[in-house]
Amino acid sequence: MKKSRVTLTTCCLFLNFLFLYNIAFAVSVTIGEPAPEFTLPSVDGSTVSLHDFKGSIVVLIYFRIDQKRSIMALEEIKNIRTEYEEKNVQFIGIRADSEKKDALPIKINELNIDFPVLLDLERDVYGSYGIRVYPTTLIIDREGKFIYGLPGHALTYKNALEGHLKFILGEITEKEMEEIVHPHQKQIDEAILMAHRKYNLALKFTEARLFDQAIGFVKQSIAAGPDMAKSHILLGYLFLDAKETENAIEQFNNALHINPSSKDAGTGLGGALIEKGNFDMAIDVLSKALFLNPSPERTLYELGRAYELKGDKENAAAMYKKSLGKIIEHHVLPSSVGHCR
Repeated sequence: MKKSRVTLTTCCLFLNFLFLYNIAFAVSVTIGEPAPEFTLPSVDGSTVSLHDFKGSIVVLIYFRIDQKRSIMALEEIKNIRTEYEEKNVQFIGIRADSEKKDALPIKINELNIDFPVLLDLERDVYGSYGIRVYPTTLIIDREGKFIYGLPGHALTYKNALEGHLKFILGEITEKEMEEIVHPHQKQIDEAILMAHRKYNLALKFTEARLFDQAIGFVKQSIAAGPDMAKSHILLGYLFLDAKETENAIEQFNNALHINPSSKDAGTGLGGALIEKGNFDMAIDVLSKALFLNPSPERTLYELGRAYELKGDKENAAAMYKKSLGKIIEHHVLPSSVGHCR
């Protein structure tokens, strides 16, 4: 378990580095340099220039009206706008695409956006700022200097935006801002540790065949560490044993999304597809899992079942002969999460 914790922690640190790298290259404007001036038409028919807001902190969000991430960012800005406008922070939306002009006022009304939304019809802002992704959120200080660029809409979007605004407003220190923008590594470690503890408890209850208790603890493990594939795999096998096939398929697919090369997730998914009668799909999934699996007994057994139920007795016999089906057929756990008794 210690090795797993080190690996997961290293992964988290790498992702934090990648996040910081992306922020640095959100736009081509250099931090601390004057923000490029612009004058653009607004959806209400007026004309708005950046210099109109000199003396205020300006938050620009460059967005696409037909993109889910852009809409999510707009909604989060809408939710914090009132608090920060009282502190002389001005929010401005800039629409990236020039098509579907009639849809923009409708969407603005649906979202109840009441800050200015401008039209970059000639892509002037797009070019002068070097926008690379949608949405892109930019902060410009009271002196008109570019301070911060936030590309896309990550789960940390609201924290990152508010952390920098509070720092620029002088409400928090730089250290406090970093703690808001990037959660302390200790918190990450504690969540990972909790996920492993709950998983180990679930495993013990599973081995004792107390499956209801096991399901409860493995769900807690997933809540603490949703990216831990083995918890989804264990829950998938527990659901499979309980004949909850659809739930099992969902968990195995979750595990494969996290780790596409997981042999146990592939084997479990193949077993669940057999229960649904999707024998050809099960054979395809199990054959791929077999290729990845250095200990393929369970996979071979499931392949035997799939061939047998499909009516291919010859291949079924071959798979059964290669497998240790009689040893594992009464066990719900794959090799990587349990021990055959």
